[in-house]
Amino acid sequence: MNCVVVVDAWKHCEQEDLDLFPWLEKETKLFGSFLDLQLSNIKQKYNYDIIHCASGLELMDEIQTRDLVVNKITEIPNYDYYYFCGFHLGRCINTRINNLNKPNCGIVYNLSMVFPEDSYGRVIEKYSNNYMYSYNKGFEKCIII
Repeated sequence: MNCVVVVDAWKHCEQEDLDLFPWLEKETKLFGSFLDLQLSNIKQKYNYDIIHCASGLELMDEIQTRDLVVNKITEIPNYDYYYFCGFHLGRCINTRINNLNKPNCGIVYNLSMVFPEDSYGRVIEKYSNNYMYSYNKGFEKCIII
């Protein structure tokens, strides 16, 4: 069985981030609504477990689809494959994959938001060793050029 791990879909952004990017919380919640729709589709079509790694913080209301909430990534049970997404690509998502320390992990890049000062291109270039997927009616492995 496979799972989708949603990283740090927090109800509130950290104040230090809001000081730099005042729109971040609104952007995050809008992305959370999009993510919830996709997670619902994944749950219905594939029956994958949806796991939220909350890091001890309250989760956003915009994402309703969840099977399990953990505070530490190491609390996740064993699965055949772990698809990671959420907040933020190249930062917390990649850190959680490293902390899980399993070979059967990938990142769903179009279900992952980048931090405002980052770019998808830079993150993909830096972390191309993690398998990248896109989700659109299924998971497709991306070719990194």
